[in-house]
Amino acid sequence: MSKPHPTQTGLSRRTALAGVLALAGSAAPALAAPTVPDDAELLRVVKAGLEADAAFCQLSEAWSHTVDIPPHVEAQELALADALSDKWDEAGSLQAHTLAGLQAKARLALTAMPLNRNGAVSPGAPDYLAWSLCRDLLGVAA
Repeated sequence: MSKPHPTQTGLSRRTALAGVLALAGSAAPALAAPTVPDDAELLRVVKAGLEADAAFCQLSEAWSHTVDIPPHVEAQELALADALSDKWDEAGSLQAHTLAGLQAKARLALTAMPLNRNGAVSPGAPDYLAWSLCRDLLGVAA
């Protein structure tokens, strides 16, 4: 006959293992990679702004050789210009968290700058440095 084992007065292996697993489970959220905010909202705003800018440019080009632009066309241009201006303000109030967000914001910022016929801002102009920074972010040679 075997001898009976003496009663343990400490933790059983099962209890110790359960405690370790519980501790590991509670530490998991702290060890998880921090959540990086995305730029989904900023990208949505920029997309809407660029669409308004493209529509405005297309409408302006279509009527560029007309002296008396019909009132409904002027109203459309004004509505598109207002929409674009709203998107500039909206994008300006959102922080970019990714390179894609920074580049999108730069693309929209370029629509607010007074570009010359070469598509550039002239050196010495107040917006020249901002234009240059936008071009750098977009990887476009000056």
